[in-house]
Amino acid sequence: MEDQNNPIAKGRLSSFISRTNRPFIVGHRGASDSYPENTILSIEQAIVDGADAIEFDIRLTLDDEIIILHDTSLDRITTGSGEVSTKNFHGYIEFLTTKKPPHCNIPRFQDILEVFSKQKDSDIWAVIDVKLENSPRILMVLSDLLKQHNYLNRFKDRFILGIWHPKFLPIARQYLPELPIVHIGLSLNIARKYFSDVDGYNILFIPLCYNDGKNFINDAHELSKPVFAWTVNREEHADDCNNHNVDAIMTDELKGFINYYYGSRVKKNNSWWPAWSIYLLYSPLKFLLEYLHIRELKKYGELDV
Repeated sequence: MEDQNNPIAKGRLSSFISRTNRPFIVGHRGASDSYPENTILSIEQAIVDGADAIEFDIRLTLDDEIIILHDTSLDRITTGSGEVSTKNFHGYIEFLTTKKPPHCNIPRFQDILEVFSKQKDSDIWAVIDVKLENSPRILMVLSDLLKQHNYLNRFKDRFILGIWHPKFLPIARQYLPELPIVHIGLSLNIARKYFSDVDGYNILFIPLCYNDGKNFINDAHELSKPVFAWTVNREEHADDCNNHNVDAIMTDELKGFINYYYGSRVKKNNSWWPAWSIYLLYSPLKFLLEYLHIRELKKYGELDV
């Protein structure tokens, strides 16, 4: 269990606790409603659309390049095949494109750094999702990249590490102590038990909309830690998150949510069943889902670190 008294940077993300009448809007994998997910076009479009932040996923290739990709495998998204960790970027992945048009190259992390470097007057921020299947060594490679060309100093107030598994915490604190950490997960119990001293939380939106979720958010806010919710694609669910004071929502429907919150409201679905069905289904499955999630996490290392 994390040390409750560890003073690691409580309140480092207090500026992300929303002071407005809406949560921050985060483009999940960029503007994935407009362009292939996790691509340069997708991320650039999210900036143009007016996202407050962008979330993207990182993976480490066999030749130690960090690429932007959600899956462990190349098969679903790209014209290639096989596990990312067994493939070289140079000579293979660099020549692949997305299956979805327009057929985009698979970007490296340094390509994303160049995109952010062009936004000189922007305060847009990013959640870097460190997928749990990665080796913690990915953070060492990430540290080396960020220390080039003064990137770390330039983006330490705009980049947030998103961590699923406690195995990454010691490495993150050793090699990237400048960057704040949010825990990404779907269980409030896991967040409380194993991630008590991170700087914020990015939790599946469903448990956040129960009473326990409201208590969790209130407790986090007392420590000046923001709570984000993933992945929110319906206005009714966004309203539920907002009513519980969630600070940011990750969404695949970026343009729709920007219009929704900035006055051009899409007509809401007033049907009771669609709005609440997902919560009704979640409630009886809550403990099973948490048990399965813990089993999945333990495949990649013990949770007590």
